[in-house]
Amino acid sequence: MISHISEIKFEELNRLVGFLDFFQRVDALMSEEEKRDMLECEEIMEFYEELYNTGFLLVFDWKSWLDQNEIYKNIANNIEEHVTKADLDTLRKLTTSYIRGDRFTEGLFEGVILNGHVTKILTRLKELMDK
Repeated sequence: MISHISEIKFEELNRLVGFLDFFQRVDALMSEEEKRDMLECEEIMEFYEELYNTGFLLVFDWKSWLDQNEIYKNIANNIEEHVTKADLDTLRKLTTSYIRGDRFTEGLFEGVILNGHVTKILTRLKELMDK
């Protein structure tokens, strides 16, 4: 189910943050080939399902949001500085945009995993939860 509202429980966020170690391991792999092999594992599918199950994803005009937040449009951009300042709604909108965008551009979600964006999002999510 996709959430229309911004309410999400701490326990649900914690389930998502539980995947941080996995994504950090993917980031630590040396070659693109090793990383791509990792993407075929069960943990990626579980993470994808948890994004839906927890209600983390939002229903909103993600294309317009990306137009207003240009830095996130090209997944090759370094977004670390922006993500380290992002609030929960921004993290949810960004993640939703990546998931929705993957439907139109196959491999987009894989790309944001490979370039470390998912790790950055989960790291920031953990920081927000620890406050």
